[in-house]
Amino acid sequence: MNRPILKVLVVDDDEDDFLITKEIFEEIPARNIKLDWAPTYQKGLESYFNAAHDVYFVDYILGAKNGIDFLMEGKKARIKNPVIMITGKGDQRVDKLAMEHGAADYLVKGELDAEKLERAVRYALDRFKASKQLADSEAKYRSVFENSKDMLFITDNTGQFLDSNNSCLKILNYTREELLGMKIQDLMESIEDKALYETLVSTLTEIADDERILISKSGKKKSCLISTIVQHDSEGVTTIQGVIHDITKRRKAETDLATAEKLAVTGRVVRMIGHEIRNPLTNINLSLEQIESEIKNHEGIDVLLDIIRRNSDRINSLITELLNSSKPAQLQIAKVSINKIIENSIKLIQDRLVLKKVTLETNLDINVCDINVDETKIQIALLNILVNAVEAVKEETGIIKISTWSEEEMCVVEICDNGIGIAPESLGRIFDPFFSGKPKGTGLGLSTTHNIVVSHNGSIDVSSFVDKGTCFILKFSFN
Repeated sequence: MNRPILKVLVVDDDEDDFLITKEIFEEIPARNIKLDWAPTYQKGLESYFNAAHDVYFVDYILGAKNGIDFLMEGKKARIKNPVIMITGKGDQRVDKLAMEHGAADYLVKGELDAEKLERAVRYALDRFKASKQLADSEAKYRSVFENSKDMLFITDNTGQFLDSNNSCLKILNYTREELLGMKIQDLMESIEDKALYETLVSTLTEIADDERILISKSGKKKSCLISTIVQHDSEGVTTIQGVIHDITKRRKAETDLATAEKLAVTGRVVRMIGHEIRNPLTNINLSLEQIESEIKNHEGIDVLLDIIRRNSDRINSLITELLNSSKPAQLQIAKVSINKIIENSIKLIQDRLVLKKVTLETNLDINVCDINVDETKIQIALLNILVNAVEAVKEETGIIKISTWSEEEMCVVEICDNGIGIAPESLGRIFDPFFSGKPKGTGLGLSTTHNIVVSHNGSIDVSSFVDKGTCFILKFSFN
């Protein structure tokens, strides 16, 4: 069987030394070797940069340059092919320096024989092959690490980030430098979670699918599943390797589905109740008209009749409001500017803002595209949020901020206030029909808003902190 040709280059400015080396190579048995000569440093370096040979024998003394310079130039160019340093006489300092700069071996010319050359070549090629396989393996797993959609990270035994992949940076909005200056517990939302993870890290406790809320650099909450393992290397260094799976969209979809199911059930109940109440209410109104026609100008009774009429009308209006909040919105779609809808909504609450001396700040992106929506319905949705914001803030010190921008083919509307906020136990129920945090609230405003936004295939999210304020974020597709 033909052995593959092994291409070897000798870089030596002394031709006699090359010829002696060539004679020794010819004594190597069972090797198909093609030996070439580079008489100058520059010619040898050109071949090395082109990786034209499998193994390079480089003399230490090469005129103004030397073999160490050769190794350093190769390292800069990231050339990996093995280099064996040869010299006229042994020098332990040169030997050590050559090995530190990546030489595969160090040989003395006067001590060369076929066996030493063959062994040096074989060991150099074996180490090169092993090194290449390791580098390929590292590159492959590094590619998996960097390109994973999940957030992958490595920390030390205090939780300090040592490495992270691109998904960590993208999802959490940090630069690599910023993240490497943090600990994993710094990302936790609550003080209790921070303390818990401080303990888990310090005790090297492994966790699996632990669901926590992480806060991105921009302040966005991310529902995440965290899993970690503890690794100990050969030098006794302990690291924690982990994966963070972002389930924010899944949790939101689950919440939207649950809300939609509650709205559907509520709608059926409301329609049934509305029907059952309106029938006797109609009889009450008819009877009231009959009484009014028979009893006139009776001051005491007229007052009572007026009370009955007003409360009857109030019940009828409440039933209408209930029915409208629980049934799918009938839409009249047209392309319209979201900024225009916001500006019209602001006009409708201007009196409330002035009366309560509330500061309104707007940051409306003029480049936000028009969206296909029912303008009247979206205005109702925004008004419900704005009215709640006005009621939530304090007189004179209240601030409401409205912003719009584009994000991933979506038009985003953010309405924030510095009001009383919403208690954590109530936050998950604010879109439920009949739930209200206000003493005289009907609990239908935000339920109606949610119904309108969802009917436009949009989304609505809320974040709130007690005594700090509340933010609503609405998103609508450009299409």
